[in-house]
Amino acid sequence: MLVCVFYIILMKKSYVISAAAILAIILCFSFASCDLNANSNAVSTKAALETPRGKHSYAVGSDYGRAIRQAIKQAEAEVDYSLILQGIKDQLDTTKPALMNDSEITVALEEFMVEINEARKARDSIAREERKQKAVEFLEKNKKEVGVVATESGLQYIILKEGEGKNAKDGDTITVHYTGSFMDGTKFDSSLDRNQPLSIALGEGQLIPGWVEMLRLMKKGEKIKTWIPSHLGYGEVGNRAIPGNSMLIFEMELLDIKPAK
Repeated sequence: MLVCVFYIILMKKSYVISAAAILAIILCFSFASCDLNANSNAVSTKAALETPRGKHSYAVGSDYGRAIRQAIKQAEAEVDYSLILQGIKDQLDTTKPALMNDSEITVALEEFMVEINEARKARDSIAREERKQKAVEFLEKNKKEVGVVATESGLQYIILKEGEGKNAKDGDTITVHYTGSFMDGTKFDSSLDRNQPLSIALGEGQLIPGWVEMLRLMKKGEKIKTWIPSHLGYGEVGNRAIPGNSMLIFEMELLDIKPAK
């Protein structure tokens, strides 16, 4: 069963459990009750698939292998597939001594996870710095474009359609349609796609700082495009949907302002 610990840990770390992953985990704990000694010599020809048992056995192995391969790919880990197969064989066939005992396997897996996490942190750090530098270069150039307004905080925007009346202020309930995207054009959220505008009280802590600042500058009916640097967005850390140091680009239309009571 310990051969599966690596796989289970990887899936937990990535927060993804597919149907194949679930099957693989189930198989880890059910193989112990299988007839491990029957047909121990592998047959690589299609003749072995002529029986239901043969087809089912191969399908189980394929699904298990696919799930492990996907987990390894997702973790960007370097492994020796021949030794992975040997580890599985050793756990299935308990009539022969395994190359490593349970304690050695546990220690090796723990070391492996530390290695994977450190490598992931290093990659993430490099990616964050690259995003930050690209954003700085873009914003420096963008603020010189015709119609673009750059505020003291670093927020930039351009008015696409003029509004009318008073500006939104803290405590007002604003209703806004928006579409958010990254620098490469990838859309990460849109109220338009859901056909459901956002209604929320305007104020610090309710929205990211860039949104609060932008909405305070808008009037009812106004539509803008804004470029929000990461320090006014989700910062260096980000979240699951927003990578750290991401500049965010929003098109926003302020549909309504209900004054605070």
